[in-house]
Amino acid sequence: MSRRSISAACIGNAAEWYDFAVFGALATVVGLVFFPTTDSATGLSAAFALYGAALVVRPLGALVFGGMGDTHGRRTVLISVIFLMAGATAGVGLLPGYASIGLLAPILLMLLRVTQGLAAGGELGAAAVFILENAPTSRRGQTASWHTATMAIGIAAGMAVAGSLSALFGQYGPESGWWRIAFLLALPLGLIGVHLRRRVPETQQFVALHATSRLLDHPTRELWNRHRDAVNRAFCLIAAGSLSFNTFFIFMPNNLISRHGAGLSVTLLVTASALAATAVAALTLGRASDRIGRRPVAIGSSAALLVLATPMCVLANRGLLGLAVAQLFTGVAVAGVLSVAMLGESFPAAVRSTGVAMTAGVATALIGGTAPWVAQVLLSLTSAEAAPGMYVTAMAALALMALRRWPESAFGELD
Repeated sequence: MSRRSISAACIGNAAEWYDFAVFGALATVVGLVFFPTTDSATGLSAAFALYGAALVVRPLGALVFGGMGDTHGRRTVLISVIFLMAGATAGVGLLPGYASIGLLAPILLMLLRVTQGLAAGGELGAAAVFILENAPTSRRGQTASWHTATMAIGIAAGMAVAGSLSALFGQYGPESGWWRIAFLLALPLGLIGVHLRRRVPETQQFVALHATSRLLDHPTRELWNRHRDAVNRAFCLIAAGSLSFNTFFIFMPNNLISRHGAGLSVTLLVTASALAATAVAALTLGRASDRIGRRPVAIGSSAALLVLATPMCVLANRGLLGLAVAQLFTGVAVAGVLSVAMLGESFPAAVRSTGVAMTAGVATALIGGTAPWVAQVLLSLTSAEAAPGMYVTAMAALALMALRRWPESAFGELD
């Protein structure tokens, strides 16, 4: 039953992140369709602001759905958030552009994007905890790494679909609506995810809490009062991983298209290939963490980001080959930094869903979600190609400092 439960959570996770990724993949197109501008750089900046808005509201989604996961069950949240995400993404595909309804278009787009952010905030905690609590003790690292892997696969699928549609229909221009197909595919994918998640049982840890009346009425208060150090450490680690991911896999491809004239379809397909390699790296490093411990893997990955971020940022501006190499190297490092097992093991079962959701939600909101917009501003102000990479380097250093005080959790029981 655990394997089926893990598979259902992972497939749904991939579907959710496909939905979330399509917006980032088509940011250059979205900016031209929904905002009153014909300048691609201005439209891209506006689209990045909306991309960040969805991540800014993630903490609210994490607060609502993370707490629900600790009070009403992980499974309930898994089903709820996929409904929200699929509906909002399909809504973007149906929404008229600025040319049709004026300012109402970006306003409605903002509301749909915020709904996506709320759902993503809930998905982060619910899916990660559900997978971790169904994992065998000796393989928690590798099993939990399927969360990172399927996130990368879902985003890669979004990039690949967007790139393929662009290659087939891009010559007709955004006004033809070819890009809407990518958003509308969210609806059948979401229904598949809901069907699978409805057929799996609740985790044993939550059932045990319920049976022994140890569920908390206010898990968020308990988390802050008794587990603040774990929250602070985890924030630094997730912030470094999220910042790196959004810089190299969201900002860099769009920057190469907007500023350097790279083709949309081929750039997205290159990025999708690098994400597939990131998924493989996540599973490999997850297994390594079961053998040698979580800390060595996370420390090595954070150190790699520290060393590689700035030169890889410069390299990514040197064309598609440079982008591919930069994404490959930083993707492997990000896969080790975003250790789902390490994060989940930091919190006891009674506050685990809230802890994972809130930590990841706040980190991605403040640091990861704003990364494309901040990178755009840094480039505009400094004209230095290395500037976004230096920001990643600084956050990787903060992650390394946090890891110095992080206890090893790989070799004991989950609770």
